[in-house]
Amino acid sequence: MFWMSNATELLNFFQVKVETMEKEWEFEAPGDPVLTADMDTCSEALAQLDDVIMHTFQQCVYHLTKTLYSLLPALLDTNPFSNDVSVLPPKVAGLVEVYRCSLMLSREACLSPPLTSQTFGYLFFFTNTSLLNTLLERVDGLFSWSRAVQIRTNLDLVLDWLQGAGLGDIASEFMKKLSVTVNFLCIPKTRLIQSSWTSLKEEHELLSHAQLHHLLTHYKLGPTRAPPASWAPPPGADLNGGTVDIFESFLDHPPLILPNETPRLDLSQPIPSPELQKEVTRLRTFLWGLDQDELPANQRTRL
Repeated sequence: MFWMSNATELLNFFQVKVETMEKEWEFEAPGDPVLTADMDTCSEALAQLDDVIMHTFQQCVYHLTKTLYSLLPALLDTNPFSNDVSVLPPKVAGLVEVYRCSLMLSREACLSPPLTSQTFGYLFFFTNTSLLNTLLERVDGLFSWSRAVQIRTNLDLVLDWLQGAGLGDIASEFMKKLSVTVNFLCIPKTRLIQSSWTSLKEEHELLSHAQLHHLLTHYKLGPTRAPPASWAPPPGADLNGGTVDIFESFLDHPPLILPNETPRLDLSQPIPSPELQKEVTRLRTFLWGLDQDELPANQRTRL
């Protein structure tokens, strides 16, 4: 995240610089082959910074989602009513801690607001997709009103925390389908039995025909109670013919859009902070040493 933040700041700075240089050169020396070659070099450098940001973003979300994956099932399996319902259950609190640490890291690294939003957008997309697929895959009692109320309560506790952390809008947007599915399972059984396929589909339009059919087919009405005839899908409903079609795809994640902002630091000015100047000098010395090591021994200025 630190490298992503730095590379973004450099990209923003050099984009402004290159645009200014292009305007000056077009006026002063249009068509100069040397200047054209220099601009090509600048474009290649900007492309390299693009690649760095993309790579660091991918690495960030990979490691964060890998951590989330093992913690997400607690939201489905934890009973929040065994303790104070206003407090996050310990296992669900572990999930929230990943979000909290990610937000803290983004602030410590001074990650730009657009990239912070997109990072959490991806985390919430992963949360939604992973939990929804797990919920649809498991038919071991989760498709019942009592279990759904527990899941809804856990989800609300997490969303309330995210709202307080300033991430509520992003979470609500990317976790919408999970929320709709849990709301469906929270419908009281007496009301659900009286509902028709058409009314349920209208009230839960985010659910595909195959997903709604799967939920109704496996809903726990009782050991001897058959689903009512009103739950049957209408002729021609696209059920896709297989359980694989009920799952959300991880490939449908939001694309990363690189920010185009005014740089926060003017890198052409002297460094005002002695501590930062010391770190920059140390970095320059390190990079100069790498260059020296690549030279033949008789051409090095460092002995």
